[in-house]
Amino acid sequence: MTSFRDRVMLELGVPAAFGALLLPAGDPDRQLIRTMLAATYDLSAVRIDRVRDVTVGELELQHPLFATDRKTGTWTQTVPSFARTELALDGTTSRNPVWIDILARLRVTVVAEIDPAGAESVVSEAADSFSTLDEFRRQFPFIDLDAFMAEHGISTVEQLRDAFQYLLTTVRIRAAEPFDPDDPGNAYTLNVALAALAVDPFDVAEGLRAAQLVRETSRELTGAPQRAIPAECTAAYAVAVVFAEEGPGESGITSAAVQRLFAGAGVAALFLNTN
Repeated sequence: MTSFRDRVMLELGVPAAFGALLLPAGDPDRQLIRTMLAATYDLSAVRIDRVRDVTVGELELQHPLFATDRKTGTWTQTVPSFARTELALDGTTSRNPVWIDILARLRVTVVAEIDPAGAESVVSEAADSFSTLDEFRRQFPFIDLDAFMAEHGISTVEQLRDAFQYLLTTVRIRAAEPFDPDDPGNAYTLNVALAALAVDPFDVAEGLRAAQLVRETSRELTGAPQRAIPAECTAAYAVAVVFAEEGPGESGITSAAVQRLFAGAGVAALFLNTN
């Protein structure tokens, strides 16, 4: 009898079928893809307006993932001249791999608004014209004046004024241009390595454990640098768990509830029709 894992590899081992599972009709906002992107990149400076396209490239079945560790140290030379070198050694800690059922290389095209970052202007002005302690408090509301004066042995406004030079700096943040989602310049393509794990029988806890095991095992790995947008790659793999579509119904849980739970953990939950 063919196992569920075997069926997953047989049915999803071609890019077209795997891509269709990632883009179900019931997910028009592409929350599954958004979950994968958020698990792989730091998107704090990026607002994804919409996911425009997903292309599935290379698929690798039963990819072994070995745990690695990093040892760091220094090598110091004292003669004939002083030199100091930092060393880092990556090594495999176990001969028993964690198996990724399908490792998929995705290219995700998104329409996104990028935070322009930077300052438009920075102006510093002297702020030493205060004549009372209350005026100082109004100018510097972020300073605990009583604690500041006690720390520096100051008891009068005259001593406060003479003790230091005070500056107020106004920073004007660069404003973003009006966002145009139809501007081709706002389309970006991101690479995502997706580790898909088949779990059967249906078990929410087992699915989360399998996903976390892949995450922990790959923690020391880094993904390829991303130049399309200002987003640091934070994980080598996004992780998806594949369940049989009928699994949630048999347990009295909805697939939508499972997907919400998994998304909160940064994992995509996929459901394959096995009928």
